[in-house]
Amino acid sequence: MSNIFQDEQLKPAVRSGLTKINFSTPTPVQERVIPVLLAGQNTVVQAVTGSGKTHSFLIPVLNELDEGLEYPQAILTAPSRELSEQLYQVARQLRDATGLNISIAHFAGGSDRDRQLKKLANHKPQVVIATPGRLHDFVEKKLLPLDEVKSFVIDEADMTLDMGFLSDIDFIAQRMPRSTTFAAFSATIPVKLSNFLRKYMSKPEQIVIDNPAVISPTIKNDLIDVGAKKRKRVLYQLLTMGQPYLALVFANTKQTVDELTRFLQDEGLRVAKIHGGITERERKRTLREVKADQYQYVVATDLAARGLDIDGVSLVVNYELPRDLEFVVHRIGRTGRNGMSGHAVTLIREDEMKSIAGLEKMGIHFDFVEIKNEELVPRKHYRSRRDRSATVHDVDTKVKGYVKKVKNKRKPGYKKKIKQVIQRDRAQKRKLEQRHQLRKAMRQRKARHDSQA
Repeated sequence: MSNIFQDEQLKPAVRSGLTKINFSTPTPVQERVIPVLLAGQNTVVQAVTGSGKTHSFLIPVLNELDEGLEYPQAILTAPSRELSEQLYQVARQLRDATGLNISIAHFAGGSDRDRQLKKLANHKPQVVIATPGRLHDFVEKKLLPLDEVKSFVIDEADMTLDMGFLSDIDFIAQRMPRSTTFAAFSATIPVKLSNFLRKYMSKPEQIVIDNPAVISPTIKNDLIDVGAKKRKRVLYQLLTMGQPYLALVFANTKQTVDELTRFLQDEGLRVAKIHGGITERERKRTLREVKADQYQYVVATDLAARGLDIDGVSLVVNYELPRDLEFVVHRIGRTGRNGMSGHAVTLIREDEMKSIAGLEKMGIHFDFVEIKNEELVPRKHYRSRRDRSATVHDVDTKVKGYVKKVKNKRKPGYKKKIKQVIQRDRAQKRKLEQRHQLRKAMRQRKARHDSQA
């Protein structure tokens, strides 16, 4: 099978741009989705985070744009400000790599609406990346023309449904030209979402990507709970105890990268930094110096490091988890390349365990470790002990009373009955909490809409 990244359907500038950002081999979702979207077919894609789905729609979207038409030609939505910002940054990186003269705008709730309106009045972007609520607002007020839109992509469609934004998507989709290509990307396809998508897609191409082993088996992937310790001190211990050939440390913001670089340099380490705040000239010089072994440590943000081609990375450290968990896969994939062994370590605190559970569902396995005597040694996470005791202690008063009563009577099968009561109680609480969160989100959205009207 030919490599879709070098397919002649893609513009030479796009093919060249993919080479620049080190995209040589497409993932399964990219291999299957890109040709379908290039053919202008409506598509529903079920794929987990970390499968490479973002580029599977960004590549054909940018490829099909008319640089000479200064009108919105592609609308991409994500359900939260953070996810839309991540999508915007990835789109800009791909655009810059291709050298295409394309304008990309980001409109999200919670940010300066007046400033966005001023930008929109002065210039109509060719690609719009937005949250559903803000997009609804601008379309309703006829500030954003849709008559030239070629592509409409709903990213994280199941989350869009859960957060109550399908009505906003419905409002926008109704105003798209009939020729618009619709695409929805989702980790799951609930019945309600499937019914909604059928309204706008007649016999769409259905693509389901199985959850692959997303981390190379040559990589040892560890997890450290820093607990009450200072995260910077744990990082320093980790970087200095094994003397890695080259360590790549990831942080989420330019400010954190700057702070970590200063801290590690003050500790006497040879550290380089790479983030969006440095010039392209400085970035290229830093890369040359890293490749010439002038630095043993590099601290970087995700997007700045996305296209880096650095050999010999023996250690990757996630100083903090990214907002978009998909980036964990890209980070860890910087080590253990070409069949070489690699090592990745993620630093967390207890309140981040939900995110780790999400990564494990994606097929990423972690080993719990701790630092003892300048070595990483296995440990049993204290969460497992707490989980065992939760069957009795983490229940409300009513259930505790039932547990005590049944235990005292010592009836046959009392342990099974206790377990059933607890499970029913927890299920009811989960339902109530989910209902509360959805109603809260809908009230907030209505309040924002009323205040902007």
